[in-house]
Amino acid sequence: MTHSIKLLGVFMLATLLFTSCKDCDTTTTQFDEKDVEWLVYDRNDTIRFLNETGDTVTYANTALIAEQVPGEGYNISDNCIGHFDVQAYSVMEDITRSNTNTNASPGIATYFLKRENSLEVSVAVNGRGEYKLNPGQPTYPSVEVNDVLYTDVYEVINNDASKATNVKRILFTKERGFLSVEFYNDKKLELIF
Repeated sequence: MTHSIKLLGVFMLATLLFTSCKDCDTTTTQFDEKDVEWLVYDRNDTIRFLNETGDTVTYANTALIAEQVPGEGYNISDNCIGHFDVQAYSVMEDITRSNTNTNASPGIATYFLKRENSLEVSVAVNGRGEYKLNPGQPTYPSVEVNDVLYTDVYEVINNDASKATNVKRILFTKERGFLSVEFYNDKKLELIF
């Protein structure tokens, strides 16, 4: 995720440079409150998970960013970008994460890309992958996690077991965010309500 965040910073800088072009008429896709609801986590939010050993892991919001990106058919290297779309993401990280703590749980993120005629929504696990959701079709009407019933639950299944640390399954809701993250090495995080 850190690599992606650095790339997004480059896009943002380039966007600012190209939008300052006086000879270029540009339009921008607008997002609304319903789109932003996909980010779930706000600045200074914290959430707690129960891990596979029964310990509590606390996550805190470390980034909440929205920015313009070149629209479909345009490239960051174009002299004039006639249309910009908007992307936004919210990143949550284990509060014990540091350069010296290799046992910290991986960061998690929610992301959306709003184009003129579409909305792409994804969830991501740092270093493990990004997984698209179908915004209009939750996988389950309801699922219970840690004795709490959640509605309109999206499920992501990753069949790539080539690495023990790969994500196996994610449960997510637009209302509460990540409900659980399971890995092939039997590590897991389950939301504590």
